[in-house]
This record gives sequence, structure tokens and C-alpha cells, in this order.
Amino acid sequence: MTARGRLPVPLALAAFAAALVAKSAAPQFRSETRAVLVDVSVTRDGAVRGLGEADFELLVAGERTPFRMLDPESLPLAVLFAMDESGSTRGDRRRRLAEGARFFAGALTERDACGVTAFSMAVRWVREFQPCGPAIGERLLQSASGGATALWDGIALSLAALDQGQGRPVLLLFTDGQDNHSWVREDHLRRSVAGSEALFYAIVAQPPRPSRAVRVNSAGFALLEELAEATGGRVLRITSDEGLRAAYQEVLEELRVRYVLAFTPDPSRRGFVPIEVRVRQRGAEVRARAGYAARP
Repeated sequence: MTARGRLPVPLALAAFAAALVAKSAAPQFRSETRAVLVDVSVTRDGAVRGLGEADFELLVAGERTPFRMLDPESLPLAVLFAMDESGSTRGDRRRRLAEGARFFAGALTERDACGVTAFSMAVRWVREFQPCGPAIGERLLQSASGGATALWDGIALSLAALDQGQGRPVLLLFTDGQDNHSWVREDHLRRSVAGSEALFYAIVAQPPRPSRAVRVNSAGFALLEELAEATGGRVLRITSDEGLRAAYQEVLEELRVRYVLAFTPDPSRRGFVPIEVRVRQRGAEVRARAGYAARP
């Protein structure tokens, strides 16, 4: 046993990863075989609507790059709900989480796919990708809760699980922001996010009953914000469970008004390739993925 009281090989983690491999023949992203999609949010006292290709400038590895703008409505979403089911989600919070997920999934189209992973001391599938609908909430109500929180493990394996979906990948995380049981380390998590095509949103709520044993982890919050920003997503913090539905609504509305740029990558590039999106709108704030991972 380790000093943390666990087996030296994370068996539950390995089993989840093995299940992903067994269930999918989806290839790793190959930059030379398909376009890179860049989800872009443009805000200025709210979402900026009605922009066209002429309003944007795309720089890839510092070079101006031609692109085309796609209609987001023509691109189905693959949304994975990653749910913290540790002890902080018992009781009324679980009910509100289920209601929020039911509302969110119910507002998507029949072409969109939704899946659910859950994590406490280990990570597991709750619902594999299927057409979205209010049944998402029912599955959350049926899942167990309790124990410590393997937050970083949950994010890393949920990113891998997104390969099971067909569409623009979106990872929607709910957590109290505490990690006290993960095997995945922060550097690995950063590399996983850098190599992913997912748009990452996190809804973070404090434990319903703070105690000396569960303290606010400002470094953990900062890492979540860093990861979300790298994908063009963001972190929404709520101060009470009553804000859960409003947070889901905010993410949903933002997904509906994002712009999608597509470009053909240079097949000679390798490793992490930085991306910058600029918009010709004074005072506008732009959020987009920081880059993509080009592989042979």
C-alpha cells in the first residue's frame, strides 16, 4: 500500500480506460486528414451576434491563415456531463443537479448526443452517448454518491471518453473544486487538454456544509480556470445550489451563439500549434482554444 492507503496500480482508473479502448475504434486526431475546428465566443456587454468571416482574423503559429466559417446549427454537439458524485453532492444538491442536466439536455436537438461520467474515488460511465433528452437527469438521480474526490482523474478520463461521441465535443463538468484522491497529475492534465478538441466548461460550487476537513482550494480553482480558458470555455462559480439551473442556462445560451471557424492545418507541423483569433470589433472579448496538437 502507498502512504495514501491505496494500491500502487489504480485498478478502477485502468479499468475505465480499458473500457474506453474496447468500446471505440475512433482514431486519434490526425491534423493532416481533416480540418481543425475553432469554437469562438465574442462578447461585449453580452454576446456579439451577426459577425461574418470578414470580421475575424485567424493566426496559426503566428501566421495569418485562411479559414471558412461554419454554421453551428449544422454541426451536432457531443456533450459529456462529468459529475462529481463525492459526499458533497448528496441530498438536495443531487436533485438540483439532475434538474439542471435534464433542462440542458432537453433543450438540445435530436441530432445532438449526450453522455454522463461520474467520479468520486474512481471514474465510471453512467450513460454512454445516446440522443439527448431529459432522461439524463434520471440517470444522475440513480447514481451513488460519497467518498473522496478524484477530480483530475475525472477530467482526464472524461476527455478520453469524448472520443465516443460524434459531433463538436463539449465537456460540462460539475464539481465542488476539491481534489484529494487523483492519480493524474496537473502536468498530464494540461497535456490532455492541449491535445483535446473539446470545449470545456466547469460549474463549480462550494460544498454545501463547509468544514475544516474540506477547505477551499484556490490552486484547484485556478487550474480549472486555466484548463477551461485553454479550450475557449470557462468556469462558472455559483454560491448556492439555487444557481445551478441558471449556470446550465448560461452555458447553453453561450453554446448557441458561438462562431465556428475551420481551417486546413499544415501537415508539416508537429506538437502543440498555437492559435490566436482576433475580431475587428472595438472592445470585444474573444475566447477560443489556445491551439491544437498536431500528430503524425
